[in-house]
Amino acid sequence: MTTKCPFHDRDVPFDAEFYADPYPVYTRLREEAPIHRICMPEGNEAWLVTRYEDVSELLKDRRLVRNHRHAKDYKNEVLPEFVRAGNLHMEDGEIHTRLRRFMNFAFTPKRIDALRPWIVAETDRLLDEVEKNGGGDLMQMIAAPLPITVTVELLGIPSDMSGPFRDWSDALLGGVLADGQAAGKALIEFVYRLVELKRAEPGDDLMSHWIHSVDEEGRHLSEQEIVGMAFFLVIGGYDTTVGSIGSSLLALLDRPDLAERLRQEPELIPEAVEELLRWDGSAHNAFRRFALEDMTIAGIPVAKGETVILSISSANRDPRRFPEPDVLDFDREDKQHWAFGRGAHHCPGKELARIEMQILVELLLKRFPGMALADTEEEVQWRPNYLIRSPRKVVVTV
Repeated sequence: MTTKCPFHDRDVPFDAEFYADPYPVYTRLREEAPIHRICMPEGNEAWLVTRYEDVSELLKDRRLVRNHRHAKDYKNEVLPEFVRAGNLHMEDGEIHTRLRRFMNFAFTPKRIDALRPWIVAETDRLLDEVEKNGGGDLMQMIAAPLPITVTVELLGIPSDMSGPFRDWSDALLGGVLADGQAAGKALIEFVYRLVELKRAEPGDDLMSHWIHSVDEEGRHLSEQEIVGMAFFLVIGGYDTTVGSIGSSLLALLDRPDLAERLRQEPELIPEAVEELLRWDGSAHNAFRRFALEDMTIAGIPVAKGETVILSISSANRDPRRFPEPDVLDFDREDKQHWAFGRGAHHCPGKELARIEMQILVELLLKRFPGMALADTEEEVQWRPNYLIRSPRKVVVTV
């Protein structure tokens, strides 16, 4: 059981207004102090770091670790199976390095380049449906299907098994706890069945690689590690990309002059995507870290086992690093954002995510020059999640 800590209302409210626009809160926090003691939505106390320079250094600081066993309030029995082994989000040191080598197989430049024409074709297919329907919710019609289709392709999931995988992934990440728990269990069982299939009939895909390859010491991944790796791919490669696509589309819909500029100058799209990721990327806050030892952050003592949250969104809007940070500026020279993290835990699929976003922005703007929000007066609803920032719906007419 957790006890509500006394910092909730004063520092970070974690309410609908905050999730809709957290940046005014971060502006206030950055100016008041570089680090704040806050209460997380589930009632745990944590340190929140908000300034670019501090976040930049701490993302690569090995004294901050991910594994829950280093937390002072660690309880193993409350953690689901996929968190306890094989999940790159939750491992550190040699274990993380070993697992990371298996994961990197999916994201070699050769494999990513080979996926590019396939992603173009899939994006065009999804846009055909948008055109056929005269518009619709881009989150459901494009932002969610595109990354999960890429994940299905990477894992080598047969077409007759892909439907349930998509449904469980959506439920797991949809923010409804009961549905998420049930979906997580179903997804675990699904991955075990997929392991059996790929063990008998391997292919040129990531799941087959995990099953049949060995590390430098000749060790295979265990089945539990494979399940954890699959969950990492769903969380890291799906949900974050969905959120970044949604935020980017909203930004362009709200700024038709910038959208038109990208239509006229498509060569600017890679730079524009980087600025969109800086300005409102889905990596709202980094996954929790725990102090491996007593340490000092920005002059404040942090005790061993205490929770530290590094605010990516706040760092990417810090005026100490970015002049006029709240302005979406495609000509900005400094685009060194941390939307994909930094250090040992930086996103292994960042180049693939970039390509997905670049292709989608280019094709969408090219095909639908008259695209507009279906109801500009309706307030966009955002998911209540302090890790992944994502709009619930982006309904348009084309």
